[in-house]
Amino acid sequence: MGNRIAVVAASAGDRLLDAGVALVLVGGLVLPVVTASAQTGDAVLLNEMLLSHTGDDTAEFVELYGTPGHSLDGLSLVVVDGDNSLAGTIDLRVDFGPDDRLGGNGFFLVGNPAGLAAHYGVVPDVAMTTLDPNGFMRNGSQTVGLVPTAGLGTVGTKVTGSEAVLDSLGLRDGGFTETFFWGAPVMEPDDGFLAAGARRATDGLDTDSPDDWVVADDLLGPANTPTPASPLDEAPSATCGPMLTTVSGTAASAPVSAADPDGVVTSFSLTVSPDPGTIALGDVSSAGTVGGTATASVQVAAAPPGTYAVEVTASTAASPPQVAICVVSVQVDAAPEPPPEGPAPPSVGELVELLDEMVAGGDLDQRRANALRGHLERAQRFADDGQDAAALAQLRAFSNQASGFAPKWMSGATAATLAEAAADLAEQLGG
Repeated sequence: MGNRIAVVAASAGDRLLDAGVALVLVGGLVLPVVTASAQTGDAVLLNEMLLSHTGDDTAEFVELYGTPGHSLDGLSLVVVDGDNSLAGTIDLRVDFGPDDRLGGNGFFLVGNPAGLAAHYGVVPDVAMTTLDPNGFMRNGSQTVGLVPTAGLGTVGTKVTGSEAVLDSLGLRDGGFTETFFWGAPVMEPDDGFLAAGARRATDGLDTDSPDDWVVADDLLGPANTPTPASPLDEAPSATCGPMLTTVSGTAASAPVSAADPDGVVTSFSLTVSPDPGTIALGDVSSAGTVGGTATASVQVAAAPPGTYAVEVTASTAASPPQVAICVVSVQVDAAPEPPPEGPAPPSVGELVELLDEMVAGGDLDQRRANALRGHLERAQRFADDGQDAAALAQLRAFSNQASGFAPKWMSGATAATLAEAAADLAEQLGG
């Protein structure tokens, strides 16, 4: 939490300032306040506390609030004395372990089970009991903090004020010498007495200001709302993409993902109906963290044509695991048939050979054959030079002349054969 307390310089406070303590003016009194800035942890915050109420203090509690499922492992709830020479002494330290985490509702409760059951009908997640009628939290100026356990002293030792605090709140009883730590916003006395406790005006709303807080009810009324963690049983969800379409013999893939709001998705499996043996999972990546997203892909290799239903199952690390299922529809189309192979169109050289065969067979005399050959040779030269239009003109001239030679100089069938071959050549040139 950021330090929003106004600092007043005073020469009488030099020794305190050297120790990391500033002075504030409250009701005409100069009071010391430790100024080390805290670090707000948005994932988990102090949310409500009750430390003094009518009768014996048997219903004390501290409620945490934040991201559902967030682990508290490595954190400690501490209460630090703020009065006189004891200022800075750790009066209470509750260390959280790997099994402690915010519930599915985002809450976690530390408190006295007898009083909480009697007055509010709830069971705390961590039970605190004491033989002292004043309860396990002292009735005096104090700072309540949520602090990383590493580097924190034991009960009875003093804090340094430089701990990396996630959240903190001070409560003042109005004594002359009062010290608060970690830049905590401070709740002033309620009608001249230590406030019974405090709760955030809105669960989880943190602007690092005393205005975030309202005074708790010391008469144990319904305004106090100690709330334990609810079970972490939200179901995971899996997401598959739209239909995957490919062609037989062409590989393809589709992404899938899954997440669990209060767990970790670690693995995927699939079943395929009907199973061609060429559809599998790949690129599997675990979520890694609570609420994180795990990813994978459905990969299709050389599957035969058909429609396949691919059922993907995502599983969490819980025992037994929770699962979520989604389905990818895979459509494999047949590869298109190659175009039928027809006879290759003749080349200019083959047309020249055809003319020679006609001369040798007596179907065409040499003189007419030479005239036709001249058109073909010019068509070849123009084509080699990239002059397609000129080449097409020579092929048309060849075809017209061959047709003109019939029926006197060659048969109509021979002329038609030559004209068709020339047309095939012209088509290659775009004519």
